[in-house]
Amino acid sequence: MAGYTELARSLAEEIAAGGIGEGDRLPALRPLASARGASQATALRAYRELAAAGVITTEERRVGKVAPGGALAAARYLRGGGTFRLAGSDDPALLLLVGEAPAEVDLASTDGSAAGLAALQRGDADGAVLHLWHAGGAYNAPYARAVVDDARLVRLWNREAGLAVAPHNPRRVRRAADLAGLRVARRPVGTGARSLLDRVTGDVGIVLDASDPEVPRNLDVALAVASGSADAGVTARAVAERLGLGFVPLQWEPVDVAVGGAALSGLEPLLKALRRAEVRRRIEALGGYDLAEAGRADRC
Repeated sequence: MAGYTELARSLAEEIAAGGIGEGDRLPALRPLASARGASQATALRAYRELAAAGVITTEERRVGKVAPGGALAAARYLRGGGTFRLAGSDDPALLLLVGEAPAEVDLASTDGSAAGLAALQRGDADGAVLHLWHAGGAYNAPYARAVVDDARLVRLWNREAGLAVAPHNPRRVRRAADLAGLRVARRPVGTGARSLLDRVTGDVGIVLDASDPEVPRNLDVALAVASGSADAGVTARAVAERLGLGFVPLQWEPVDVAVGGAALSGLEPLLKALRRAEVRRRIEALGGYDLAEAGRADRC
């Protein structure tokens, strides 16, 4: 026989995923208990648990309903309270966006796309921010499917990635093939920037020098170029322009949040901020961001 916590979590998962919508009536105690293999006392206790968490509303002698904002409350209940934890891509626009919802969303780490996926798989994050190309030709979706059940991808933006070069481009870098013989700063394996660099150099048969600097962040790539420690490096346009560097475009990449269906509603505070005109203006002003698809959610 199901316990009340198991029953409460099962209902919360349905509500968080949108299977039971805001304002929808819930089953009465007897049919709920019968359908879920529980006693009526257990069903009542599960309802009380969800009501205390703000997921549902109940009234004496009346069938309960999903509360306003119930999906978000259900997602919060399922993760044991607290903020929605993001991990993954090192993205200047992401730092800006999370700052608009600090009480509800926490940027747990920015160690790169693969690290974010690993954190999501371990349960150390509720969503992974990624921009990773797959050998099958698609971005992001194959990785999301591999690490989380009922995987969804929520688009934040498309971001322009390319080669940061010294001002006025003294090495005359125009394309990946021009990197031969140059010192190229690179991010660690598993980051989107490293994946793009390895792909474009591999496509033209260039093997980079193993002694070239490997640095942890997008900003560090730009700093290596700005200081003369490297001749070029893959980073976001916004990062290169922030330091007054030249920029050679390579690819527009989709930046998505990978999340399980039951946790999807936990992203709503972030997406609400992303819908605000002022926030969008500030992100676009960074340079190299296209928000035309922002907020789009796809099942993987």
